[in-house]
Amino acid sequence: MDIEAEYSFLSHLPTHYFKRLVDKWENTSIELEPNGLLSNENRETTMSFISNMKDSRLKQLKKLSEILDISDVWWEIYQFSEVIPFSHIKKRQKAFSVEKYLPEDHSKVKGIFSIKDISEHAILLLAEFSSRSTALKRLFRFIYLPSVKTILLEPKDLSTEILNNEILPFITAESDKITQKRVRARFVRDLTKDRDEGKLSLALTHLKIKISLETSGIEGLNQIIIQGDNVIRGAETLEQRHEISLRFMNSGPWIAAGTKDFSVEVGKGLQIHQLEESSFKNLSTVLSWL
Repeated sequence: MDIEAEYSFLSHLPTHYFKRLVDKWENTSIELEPNGLLSNENRETTMSFISNMKDSRLKQLKKLSEILDISDVWWEIYQFSEVIPFSHIKKRQKAFSVEKYLPEDHSKVKGIFSIKDISEHAILLLAEFSSRSTALKRLFRFIYLPSVKTILLEPKDLSTEILNNEILPFITAESDKITQKRVRARFVRDLTKDRDEGKLSLALTHLKIKISLETSGIEGLNQIIIQGDNVIRGAETLEQRHEISLRFMNSGPWIAAGTKDFSVEVGKGLQIHQLEESSFKNLSTVLSWL
């Protein structure tokens, strides 16, 4: 088997999280750039540790990578006004009853709550239905961003119930005042603005514009997607240097935009591409604009 394919699961692990585990397991310090374990800068160092790692620890990494494989998830965004200290969350009982969620065969299922502090800015909260029966196993994932009093929910059957009953009582004193924040076109446009207060200027890697015949007069198109390292700067440069008009940029609402770290889209929510420290720091700043 190709070694890259064999260890492809490492692409789901944040470099700082892997570093923390290796430092603990091997009692040594490992230096990695914050841009992925299999990046050109980190691949050699990563593989040197992986090749000598015990099978039991490799299994732990693989299980962790499955939990952190969130590339296809469109998260729902919820915000609240008051948070409870993280120390309170740590005291939450690991076991919880699944009776109210699974009225049948619940005796074969155990409810297990766990925490993964995947970043200084983000905590992964997990509620698991554990069972020998594959059909009864379930995993509910929530990403908690304390600094902006926000929790992200992975849409699934029972996710909202698990959030209300098992998660919220341990992160906010006002769980009845939680509000779902929907991604709207105005918020998508806000991503292009320089924010002096937050000192954050985002480089958008893609932008989706909805085209309406009634408002734009453009026939035969329903949307335009532009992609690049920095699409706003690229569009401006193209127009300034080559005198090419890009009037389509204002031919309809901007319904989706993204960076290398995350994407937002009207009607879908939020998608996270990277789990690095800087990714969650930028994401927290952006969510504070909602």
